[in-house]
Amino acid sequence: MTRMLRELDERIIALRVYLHGPQYRRLLLTDLAIEGGVGSLRILRAVERRTTTTYVPSIGDIAVELGVEHSTASRSVDNAVKADLLRKAPAADDQRRSQLELTAGGKDVLEATSQRRLTMLAEVTAGWDQSDIDQLAHLLGRLQTGFERLDGDA
Repeated sequence: MTRMLRELDERIIALRVYLHGPQYRRLLLTDLAIEGGVGSLRILRAVERRTTTTYVPSIGDIAVELGVEHSTASRSVDNAVKADLLRKAPAADDQRRSQLELTAGGKDVLEATSQRRLTMLAEVTAGWDQSDIDQLAHLLGRLQTGFERLDGDA
């Protein structure tokens, strides 16, 4: 069991390194002029994930979503606002809180990069049985839930 856990740990680390590395950024961002690069994309995706029909996320929500300090999220949000990818406005119920909303440009960038990520996943999994892809997605979900449970125990 210990040997397989070490193997799993190494695979997770290697995948994370690749997904945060220059090769992945180059593949993802080629021909897309996105001010702030992958950092801006992470902010946009976090805003998209946190936005619902009844809730508009704040900078604090984005900091939690990305696992960064509030000040780091705030600077990244400001950069995305300057690039016209996000709109930031004071919340109606609390003027100290800023609500974040994707602009049309932000939505376009997210759509283009989401499509590119799906294309890359299709290439990476070409030749795989659909059941293998389904099982991988399921197991990654279980792994994520396990890590989230650890966070809840802290």
